[in-house]
Amino acid sequence: MIATRFRIVLLLALWWTLLPAANQAAAASGSAAVSLTIEDDLDLHDLDEALSRSLTFLRAASPAGGGYQVAGRTVPVQRFIDTHLHLRQVLQSRPSPATFQRKIQSRFDLIAIDACGDTVRRRMLITGYYQPVFAGSLDRRPPYVHPLFRVPDDLVIHKKNGRKQVRGRREGGGIVPYWTRREIEQGNLLAGQELVWLKDRFDAFVLHVQGSGIIHLADGSRRGVRYAVNNGHAYASIGKYLVDTGRMQLADVTMDSIRRYLELHPEEYDQILHHNDSFIFFHWGEPGPAIGSLGQPLTPGRSVAADHRCYPPGSLVFLDSRRPIVAGNDQAAAWQPMRRLVTVQDRGSAIIGPGRLDVFWGTGDQAGREAGQMKEDGAAYLVLLKTSVPH
Repeated sequence: MIATRFRIVLLLALWWTLLPAANQAAAASGSAAVSLTIEDDLDLHDLDEALSRSLTFLRAASPAGGGYQVAGRTVPVQRFIDTHLHLRQVLQSRPSPATFQRKIQSRFDLIAIDACGDTVRRRMLITGYYQPVFAGSLDRRPPYVHPLFRVPDDLVIHKKNGRKQVRGRREGGGIVPYWTRREIEQGNLLAGQELVWLKDRFDAFVLHVQGSGIIHLADGSRRGVRYAVNNGHAYASIGKYLVDTGRMQLADVTMDSIRRYLELHPEEYDQILHHNDSFIFFHWGEPGPAIGSLGQPLTPGRSVAADHRCYPPGSLVFLDSRRPIVAGNDQAAAWQPMRRLVTVQDRGSAIIGPGRLDVFWGTGDQAGREAGQMKEDGAAYLVLLKTSVPH
């Protein structure tokens, strides 16, 4: 077993090539040496497993130009591969904490991504997501009356850079925006294209937010439901809507608290859920580990969703924040530091820009209770092997 809970002090080159213009003069050299205290609060065996899965993706990747944009420069895919291979070698040698610290300190760079594209990071918000497990039925029969839908026949999709993009639906010889959540649900516009039926309307909404889940059928079998595509409309947070409209305080917003609010105010269901125009379509998958956008199983605590324009797919990131610990069904969380190496293996419609990361928590109710409370400030740094290190 690889040793756990290393506490490492790193003196690393921190790249600042994307600082706001006001700060560029102070960082004219393009880098600054900083002292960072890094704790990895998980078993490093899980990190090795996650790195292996990212390597599978990176070895098959073929981005335009042969690399990914990082801090205004193109970094070859091979450098990401070398980063993972070198770190795996360090982990597999089972070094002492002091040796591990020395090797990381001398061989890796940390890069702060302060902007990408036209988005500048004002803060780093770190959230959590999970794979829920819900009871369901393949037929509509009470209490299973709330559907998930397959990809509708009239959805116009094209691929750009290997990613599906929704263009809308055909109407009058042209293409118009696809129906919103409100239009779909109030008009019953997708009747006949149901994939599965759930007991609770909010359970269905949770799956729209989380992107995948496991359905437990009455005959005891289990099936996976996986994100296929959305309706092309931007995601809008109903938690933020509840805060903006004075219904809840920001500190009180969790997935469970939103569920409880709607149970107490069922007459507001439509108004609140329809604030989010985005609507998700699903397909069947295996009832096993959650699969990220790289096509690889996600590793709880080690896999994160990010904007791939800012944090390249498969890349290594150091995360510094805090995390909730919920004991059993107790909704009150104790908080502990969350400082660890993670790898970018997923993306999400709400995860936009350099100031957002979403940590995959795992599968089931316990993961959901903790992920639902995770909305913390923090810091994140892209990790790359120094170009001077032999590989």
